Amino acid sequence: MKKKYKHLSFEERFTIEVMYRKETEIRSIAEFLGRSPNTVSREIQKHSINGEYNAAKAKQKSQAKRWRAKEQCLKVAMSSFLCVFVEERLGKPYRWSPKQISGYLKRELNIICSPKAIYKFAENRCLEHLLFWGWNKHKSCRKRGHWKTPKDGRKYIDQRPETKEAGHLEMDFIVSKESPWVLLVVVDRFAKKTWIRKLPNRKRDTIRAALSSMFHGVALQSITTDNDLAFTCWRELEVLLNTSIYFTHPYHSWEKGLVENTNRWIRCFVPKRRNIESVTEEELNEIHAFLNDRPRECIGFKSPTSYYYELTSVLLEG
Repeated sequence: MKKKYKHLSFEERFTIEVMYRKETEIRSIAEFLGRSPNTVSREIQKHSINGEYNAAKAKQKSQAKRWRAKEQCLKVAMSSFLCVFVEERLGKPYRWSPKQISGYLKRELNIICSPKAIYKFAENRCLEHLLFWGWNKHKSCRKRGHWKTPKDGRKYIDQRPETKEAGHLEMDFIVSKESPWVLLVVVDRFAKKTWIRKLPNRKRDTIRAALSSMFHGVALQSITTDNDLAFTCWRELEVLLNTSIYFTHPYHSWEKGLVENTNRWIRCFVPKRRNIESVTEEELNEIHAFLNDRPRECIGFKSPTSYYYELTSVLLEG
């Protein structure tokens, strides 16, 4: 059951002011008011000026904050431009999150609109189905089992270098029970850019040819993947791509969290029961656009595509 919090009354604030001036301990003030010590401590920290707490000024600040919050929540509804823009970006083909929309508006259009305001707008307009939990119905499950460490000299994720530039990749497959066709998914750990390639199988020659064409002439720093049998040719791939390959620990594929999370998004477009052979080029382009053209908070609300080329162009100029 969700806790309900009650705002401090002016009488309670006045009591805090009087007792705090007498240097009464916060725990004693809280006990006298029947409140949590954290509530009293937070109230004093938030509303003290130069170490002094004033009940009247604290009440004014609190009311002003609540008014600004209410005004912010109505910000989208009061602007016809924001109504259209937000609804468009929540829906297909963008499917941006409220935080991504908020970050983009601030960065590109210099408009301040909080994620909370966008959530409120979606709720009031019955647009919750456009939010992630409204259209993603797939449950993740993690298989566990007894594992054996392969003894072929492979390097594990503990030895992986820190990511300070583009070129450090995570790699994985999305498979189907319906056919041997797979999606090879590669994500840049620094720029968050994603590459997806549909392959007829996971054979050594197929993987080698795909990676060679995808990253021909690209300076790769490292690749992290799991212990899929398809990657037993890792030494050949290291030579072919002139990079180092690192592995997650057996049955710990979640250690390559970025590509695992990316797969979760891709599964919204390609459900588990879907035959991957039937995935069209147009669908792959739509998935690429969704993953690479939306603003990401972790890279300053730039899109992965623009950020990746910004980084690689600097390297080329250097």
